[in-house]
Amino acid sequence: MKTSGKYVDYEFHFKGKWDVPGICGLKVVQQTDKTIVIATNLYEHNPGTSISRWSAQLATAICKELKIDPSQLIFIEHNPDRQSKLDFYKETFDIVEFDRDGDLFTNPRWTRISKKEVDDMLS
Repeated sequence: MKTSGKYVDYEFHFKGKWDVPGICGLKVVQQTDKTIVIATNLYEHNPGTSISRWSAQLATAICKELKIDPSQLIFIEHNPDRQSKLDFYKETFDIVEFDRDGDLFTNPRWTRISKKEVDDMLS
């Protein structure tokens, strides 16, 4: 785990579909009134469920394990550039919004944002 001021970067291990172990990169940024979590797909390094297919359960597990108030969570899904000529392999960032059922997140909805928008949120 790397820490630098308000930032924490590390690999996060989770149980995905059928309890198959999964792994993603995680950046946690604590701000005054919110906690920004950027979950990064690790593709071939993740033996389990992708974060896109498990985002609601992943956000729930992250809040529980890291003791984040679910009402203050901003969850961003990050897909790194895969060095391909195909557009769908380029780097992307999506804010994922959820409905809530107590401390559980449900019904994820993705909104594409730019890297600059992410950088602005982190500063």
